Amino acid sequence: MKQAIGIILSALVLASCGNSENTTGAITETPAETMVSAGEQIFINNCAQCHTVKADKIGPKLEGALARWDNDTTRFRAFVRSSQEMINAGDPRAVQVAKEWNYAMMTPMPHLTDKDIDQVLEYINSGAQ
Repeated sequence: MKQAIGIILSALVLASCGNSENTTGAITETPAETMVSAGEQIFINNCAQCHTVKADKIGPKLEGALARWDNDTTRFRAFVRSSQEMINAGDPRAVQVAKEWNYAMMTPMPHLTDKDIDQVLEYINSGAQ
């Protein structure tokens, strides 16, 4: 008798394994849907402590950031890597950002490549929250 109950319970457990249907009717996420983009991961690792996409935080919101740099990716990338160098060089936008943020200096990000920064911009422009 105990053996029969054990077999039945084992069969029920095995029958329920791998069943991706849920009983609520809601769509379940697959691992691919929960993965973050490269740009989002770079943002999380390097930017999120001080910035959000949609609202000011310790630093300015990043939505529209490139537009505020007249879509000049070269200058924008240089500022991300070393805002202090851009300010010291007298770049008008860098100086303006420094004044707007009470001369609080952005942490230098010399380790970010052009591709990294472009991926973050892509993430920001994708409608990220």
